[in-house]
Amino acid sequence: MASSAIHAAEPFSNPFQNNFVPVESVQELAIKKPNDIPQRYIRSEDEMPSSTPLPSVLRVPVVDMEKLLLPSENHERQKEIGILSKACVEWGFFQVVNHGIPHSLIDRMRGVVDEFFSLPMDGKKRYAKQGGDVQGYGNLFVVDEDQKLDWGDLMTLVVMSKKLMNLSLWPTTPSDFRNTVERYTAEVERVAQAILGLFGENLQLKSDYFKYKFGEDPLMTMRMNLYPPCPRPDLVFGLSPHSDGDAITLLLQDDQVEGLHVRKNNEWILIQPIPYAFVVNIGDLMEVMTNGRYKSIEHRAMTNKEKARLSIAMFYHPGLDEEVAPASNLVDEEHPSLYKKFRHQEYIRYYMATRLNGKKSLADFARVCE
Repeated sequence: MASSAIHAAEPFSNPFQNNFVPVESVQELAIKKPNDIPQRYIRSEDEMPSSTPLPSVLRVPVVDMEKLLLPSENHERQKEIGILSKACVEWGFFQVVNHGIPHSLIDRMRGVVDEFFSLPMDGKKRYAKQGGDVQGYGNLFVVDEDQKLDWGDLMTLVVMSKKLMNLSLWPTTPSDFRNTVERYTAEVERVAQAILGLFGENLQLKSDYFKYKFGEDPLMTMRMNLYPPCPRPDLVFGLSPHSDGDAITLLLQDDQVEGLHVRKNNEWILIQPIPYAFVVNIGDLMEVMTNGRYKSIEHRAMTNKEKARLSIAMFYHPGLDEEVAPASNLVDEEHPSLYKKFRHQEYIRYYMATRLNGKKSLADFARVCE
């Protein structure tokens, strides 16, 4: 997978296809046996959530997009740019408020996702994953019969990419699902592009550096996550600890039910939901592109004993055929290149073929590329 292996003329094959092992719907399991947790979901003692530190009183930084979009000489903007820079370097996570996405659209997006997960099981299975494709209803990252499972159900769609979008897997119930997702995607991309421009400014790159590197056909995937109530939240993960395999993620949390933790200084920090805010985090590809100045960070999703938890994650990537490498302006004698150049879809294949396990995917891939 070294840079010499990159061939623009290679025939296209879907990098998101993998031999995922099908597993039972957790939502269906929780309805049938609400007081039972199959052994395959229960974690070993050394990784059990109850054995890790309790969420800290520390707070993930919050940045105000309205202030970030003020004229460059404005004092409030300069102060907010500093907050953003510190959040990227020290946390890899922050929350964005005043982003300009209408609350009514966010409410409707939550509504169509909730309505989809409320369909009868036969209705949801109409959109089940096919042929190992990441898209559709069903779990991800289950790559062998023996691994521990997460207490959650997923619906995954490619919402931007001319090569990969499969509209046949987009639910037709509720009737405005497609229209709502398309409007929401356009708004989230607008915010993502603004954030990428600010990253470029903070790193003393051109403000359109990342937009150029993402290419003419950037990729965005949407993952809708439902974590049903669990009788013993201390024994399971909703989603195992991992770093994201994209460039940046914009997550809409559940306003009412907590459950997102980020790892900082070997301690798990609870990210308190802020109504209508987005949680933004650095992905593995951004760590590579910034030569480690910004780092992807482990995070996990927890469950709740009484209530289901719903979240919507938007993963923003460069185009499939784009090359990913540290920005040349961020490489010098004091900061040697930490990563080899690779083709984006090479990393997708590697990431999708492994179970979620902290930052192991990026670390192992870097060694393969050496």
